Amino acid sequence: MKKGNIITSVLVMALSVYVIVTCAGYPTAEAYGTGVPGPGLWPMAVAVCMLLAAISLLIKALRTKKEDDTPIEMWTEGTKRVYITMAILVVYVAVLGIIGFLISTAVMLFIFIQWFGKKKPWITLLISVICTAVIYGVFKFLLNVPVDFGLFYI
Repeated sequence: MKKGNIITSVLVMALSVYVIVTCAGYPTAEAYGTGVPGPGLWPMAVAVCMLLAAISLLIKALRTKKEDDTPIEMWTEGTKRVYITMAILVVYVAVLGIIGFLISTAVMLFIFIQWFGKKKPWITLLISVICTAVIYGVFKFLLNVPVDFGLFYI
């Protein structure tokens, strides 16, 4: 588990630094003139938290003694669900720019709610559409972050 924690922490630190550098180039609140935070505020905050957590994990992993190190199972029922979840998220990110935020997010939420929550399909559809609409409204109207892109916004 020590080796896995070291690899994971280094990968998360690299991703965090990439997001921080990218967000630093985004417009700030002053650029909008509305007092609304720019699009980089929350990704930057999340990336800083990820970076701190990854540093903490790395320190813990480096301090782990050999006798305290436990092996991890890479292929169990639980890890299969994690791998499938990651694959769905990768597909979501890949189609997000093509299909657009509204459709791809509603479909992704429907899949996850149905898979993890096991609700009736019409309830899942309603929840996913409402959640997508709320997220869209918050980003577009409160945070001034453009989410109109993809297939239907050409």
